[in-house]
Amino acid sequence: MATARRRVLRLANGEEKQIEDEIAVDIPVELYVENNLLRTFWASPGMERELAVGHLLAEGIIDAISEVEAMVQDSKVFITLKNDRQLRLETSKVYQNIKTACGGEVSGTSSLLDRLRKPKVTSRLRVKPDAVQKMVEELNSRARVFKATGGTHSAMLCTDTGEVLAYAEDVGRHNAVDKVIGKLALEGRPLSDCVLVSSGRQPSDMVLKSARVGIPIVVSQAAPLESGVKAAEERGVTLICFVRGRRMNVYTHSKRVLADGETQSF
Repeated sequence: MATARRRVLRLANGEEKQIEDEIAVDIPVELYVENNLLRTFWASPGMERELAVGHLLAEGIIDAISEVEAMVQDSKVFITLKNDRQLRLETSKVYQNIKTACGGEVSGTSSLLDRLRKPKVTSRLRVKPDAVQKMVEELNSRARVFKATGGTHSAMLCTDTGEVLAYAEDVGRHNAVDKVIGKLALEGRPLSDCVLVSSGRQPSDMVLKSARVGIPIVVSQAAPLESGVKAAEERGVTLICFVRGRRMNVYTHSKRVLADGETQSF
């Protein structure tokens, strides 16, 4: 990931000093579907293809990576679909305008897209609290650009034991999640046996990304919002937030969190 260095005036304790500051870089990434511009993301450089594919999956525009017929990347991503998704594409454009007007959050649990298809996660995956703790520690240890700039979010997909399958750091928390989803989708790996670990807060639109691709457990060191808790409850997602060392809050579907001595089956 790219960073830039800038000369800035630092004011501290009544003193002024010229210093060099490191800043996270963001660039416009354009996503075209059937040669029509669908989105312009402001994202960190890298993993543009994963971002595009992950976004289409996580937003419910496509159901599977097999629907993607061709992709060409040259600072823009062009995608052709095998199936007719015109209704979903048009609905997505309206939904995106609503999200933008609301500052990127969605207050309800049923988006326009989810009126077309209502995901319900049924995975029987379970996770131990110790593994959750280690996942968050690993997420933080990998956040190199955040440590340098304070300007990024991270997302990671893991097995139930904490093996890292995909990691992304991006200026946008939504982008980071889309990138890791896209990476595993392009590799042909199922997401129903994965845990999503995120650095960002969890409103409904973040939780629904996981639900749409079948991810059963979402972990965050940040807070949930009420809309996110409702979405997780309705869609069958286990939502674990405020992970701080050995302390964490399990907001929904707690049966996926193993107590001491329990086995994976339930």
